[in-house]
Amino acid sequence: MIIKKLKRTSVKKSKAVIIGGLVDYILAEHDDRGKDKLAYAGSRNFLTTTVAAQKREMISLAEESIQSKMPVTHWILSWQENEQPSREQVDEAVSLFLRGMGLAEHQTIYALHKNTGNYHLHIAVNRTHPYTEKVIQPHKGFDINAAHKIIAEIEHRQGWTPQMNARYRVNEQGYVVRNLQRREQVKPKPKAEDFENATGEKSAMRIVQERGHAVIQNASCWEELHAGLDAVGLRFIRKGSGAVIFVGDTAVKASSVDRNFSLSRLSKRLGAFKPGYYSERTFSKPAPEPVSHVCREEWLEYQQERQRVAEEKRHTRKKREEEREELERRQQERREAASARLARHGLSVLNIARHFLKEQEQEEREEVRNKSASTEQATQLPRFKYWLGKRDAYRANLWRFRKRIAPGVEVRKRKFPKVGTLSSPYAAYREMVKKRFPEKMDESRLDAAIALYMRCAGYTPQEVANELFRHTPARPHGQNRDERIDYGRRAVWYAFGTAGDIDIANINPTPKQLLEITSEIKEITTNDTAMSPRLSIHFK
Repeated sequence: MIIKKLKRTSVKKSKAVIIGGLVDYILAEHDDRGKDKLAYAGSRNFLTTTVAAQKREMISLAEESIQSKMPVTHWILSWQENEQPSREQVDEAVSLFLRGMGLAEHQTIYALHKNTGNYHLHIAVNRTHPYTEKVIQPHKGFDINAAHKIIAEIEHRQGWTPQMNARYRVNEQGYVVRNLQRREQVKPKPKAEDFENATGEKSAMRIVQERGHAVIQNASCWEELHAGLDAVGLRFIRKGSGAVIFVGDTAVKASSVDRNFSLSRLSKRLGAFKPGYYSERTFSKPAPEPVSHVCREEWLEYQQERQRVAEEKRHTRKKREEEREELERRQQERREAASARLARHGLSVLNIARHFLKEQEQEEREEVRNKSASTEQATQLPRFKYWLGKRDAYRANLWRFRKRIAPGVEVRKRKFPKVGTLSSPYAAYREMVKKRFPEKMDESRLDAAIALYMRCAGYTPQEVANELFRHTPARPHGQNRDERIDYGRRAVWYAFGTAGDIDIANINPTPKQLLEITSEIKEITTNDTAMSPRLSIHFK
């Protein structure tokens, strides 16, 4: 699971506008494209029962907290592609989250969304206590770290897949402990990652982390630090009471790369700051680098498109500036001519003419601005993933899952020969998967694995979907027909989609391994047939 805390994006909007918009977005049944979004929703600790009343109640209590600019916090919990939480699991996850944050008595609105490839849960919780009206700061502000502990507990209790580099895990005794196998890696800040997601290009912060982190960390004196950074095309410059690292003409705050790289901490280790001397090449802007090896050829085309659009924008700005200067010249000549022509009629007539001329000039300037805005919007290049999606949806999905694709791994659509001969193979594959993965596993993960193995046995998507619909155990409190169809459809999307292709490519099963799976299925079927005549009828 992944957890994310969303920050307040606007300081100008009031609490009522922000909270009202957040609640409306969370509980909306459809997204901007009209696609069904809301899978399940709930609320906690409200006096009222309707959505409109609960929204007003949350806004009213939030406005009582004068010392907090925004007491309502927005969290997102996201499951992997092969995981589908039930309503009971969502309620339990919310309870564990609120308890872990010390907010179990606080107003909470939550909703499970299904409009993306991953089920994700939005939680809006009011940190203002409904009775004491005191604003709670969970874990004294270190709530991100606490949230990762809560995620480890939810994963362990419900049987979800932990992230590869998760901060915490649950040990054999059932305690949440730090994951010692986690590889500590320095990541760019969210703003830099957003730039990378938008352009597919390495951010300046990532370049500093990759090229300069080891240099700064291992330097024994300022001279060695400057020489090492100069060798990799970076510059370390003092700025005010801190320091920045330049990548060409782009400055990156040194402490944002690593807390130990602040000027004060480096001065304690290396002594008083000494400026360095850098070669000319460190002042030139480096060539763009792709953030991933995935879709590299398409990224190079996108870079050419970016350069073309940038050139068009420069040409448009230059043309707009010329039009603005020409408009100002014409307006100046018109004002002078009108003043000379109307001066003999007196000051009152002249002032009236000036007033109407001013309004006319404002309309002309507004028209030029609107024309420029529409032209600039027409030349706006979409984000890399959207640009890639219009060209090739499959390549866009590969880009989305790029962190799961190791260099050298070939991901492609694979068709497997039909080796599965059972008319109703679900039970046999279920038993095989449970033997191969004895750890606790949620039913949706189990069904996704069954679908993936059935694909490798040559079953078609329709055959897998039919098996899941007929034999998948009903979720708690049952499912209606549409929900069961959607459940099986998402499992098939995973198994036969890009995520399934990546998992298969990472394993890269050989023909021998596929035959072993088939033999294991036959053995399970034979044993079950000998033990249960009722089951033998089922498989005919």
